[in-house]
Amino acid sequence: MSLVATKRVTPAASDVPDIDDGEASVSAGDFWPPILLRELRLAVRITGSITTTRLMHVAIEAVIHVTDQLADLQQAQVSAGYPTLQAVLAPEVNGESVKVHSYKNAVYAHSRAALLERHRDVDTTPKGDKETDTFEKQVDDLWRDVRWSIADIRDEERLFAELC
Repeated sequence: MSLVATKRVTPAASDVPDIDDGEASVSAGDFWPPILLRELRLAVRITGSITTTRLMHVAIEAVIHVTDQLADLQQAQVSAGYPTLQAVLAPEVNGESVKVHSYKNAVYAHSRAALLERHRDVDTTPKGDKETDTFEKQVDDLWRDVRWSIADIRDEERLFAELC
């Protein structure tokens, strides 16, 4: 006889962060979708130990980086008659352009990576050192996600290897 205990799945409506960022958002003009800090916090599991002010700071850095990487794409799409990223021809998932999803993913991953690099909430014991190694792997994966999301928006191949 065996018993399998399953974890109870909670509905998305009950998925709330442990800090209220209100309607705080980062906007980079009409072409790019706004980044709502509440959604960012939920998407990449940023706890309330990171204040809204600190989260705003890293989110602004992330938006600046991603929009800078895509400035030529924005100019070409606006010139082609697409006033927003959502309007650019692309498949949709749940009513959202996959390009918008990739943009948000790039900003979210950049924000999370920046926080993990700067805000280590581990101790300096051997256990803390092991957790730091785990964070470094996460940071590498997050920077990869930023690059891949930008490539996806550009309809370019993802880079699988880097030359050193």
